[in-house]
Amino acid sequence: MPGYLFLVYVFSCLAITSADLYHGPETVDSHKVDKDDFVGRHHGETLSKFKTRIVDPKKDYLLTLGRTIDKVADLMRSKLVPHKVAATIKGGSLGKGTAVKQMADADLLFPLGGIGSVKELSVKLPEILKTLQSALDRSEHKVTSIKKTPFTIQFQISVDGVLQDVDLLPIVDLGIQHPTKENIKPIYTEMKKHENLRDYYMKCLSFLQVNFVKQQPPKVKSVIRLLKYWIKTKQHKLKSYGAELLVIKAYEDLGSPSSVREEDLTIKVFEKLTDLKSLKVSWTKYFDPKNFNVPSAPYILDPACPYHNLIRQKSGAIDDKYVYLERDAKKILKVLKDQDYRSKRGEL
Repeated sequence: MPGYLFLVYVFSCLAITSADLYHGPETVDSHKVDKDDFVGRHHGETLSKFKTRIVDPKKDYLLTLGRTIDKVADLMRSKLVPHKVAATIKGGSLGKGTAVKQMADADLLFPLGGIGSVKELSVKLPEILKTLQSALDRSEHKVTSIKKTPFTIQFQISVDGVLQDVDLLPIVDLGIQHPTKENIKPIYTEMKKHENLRDYYMKCLSFLQVNFVKQQPPKVKSVIRLLKYWIKTKQHKLKSYGAELLVIKAYEDLGSPSSVREEDLTIKVFEKLTDLKSLKVSWTKYFDPKNFNVPSAPYILDPACPYHNLIRQKSGAIDDKYVYLERDAKKILKVLKDQDYRSKRGEL
């Protein structure tokens, strides 16, 4: 074979090989998306489809979770518990409507009869928790991994063959049926005076936290679930309640429009996470933060408790765990903005 024909033959083979290997410029993007995008998201998949497939819980899962809480509530009202429990409150992501598929937490708050004050609760709580643990030990349901914290009993219970994590939180009825800034003010006054009782008061105000998130529109809860999924799969340390509050504040910063695109809200949320040194989240629904010792940024103040910062950090520096959170937020924000731009151009 003449030399020039041999070279033509070789280059034609190389061209075919290159064509077989080349998949267009999206190959690089798809590889990058796998690394920086939401875990499990397919290349080119819309956020809506991804959330439906991976993040949003199925109805039967929520029903099973609800039955679990109902069984635990029945147990708390049974003769096994020597304290009168008139009502129970569903908390956690189940009660707020922000549960992520297979990652939900079920909390049960119940005001105890016969306990007249938060101070009395603080004295009697250790013995109350022992009583609750004893009741769980004698339950007809399979209860495992029972663990006491200073304020709760944490355990796993099997209902309908499904093992579920549950937190029991005994509280005192503070006598606030319709909370307002005025009728809740005396509680904050007591918290200011009695630092040793603040955590107990905060637990008793948990129903305000539940209601604050529960009343949010479906689109906000949808983005909350997405953020909580990202935090969990990336193994970041931001608390679920902190994530919920961050999304709510981002929604308010956009003007709380009913027509907001979830993509725009998601981008707004991650923009906040990329600049933690400037992050300041608070409300004046029940108290004015300026009347208390507001921490330096970053902070996400609990709207129900002026002493509860959901993103507490070391003095004078950002914790390493939040440095990594900020770093990963910048990465996914770039992905989200790029995908949103291409989607608007009809490229996805």
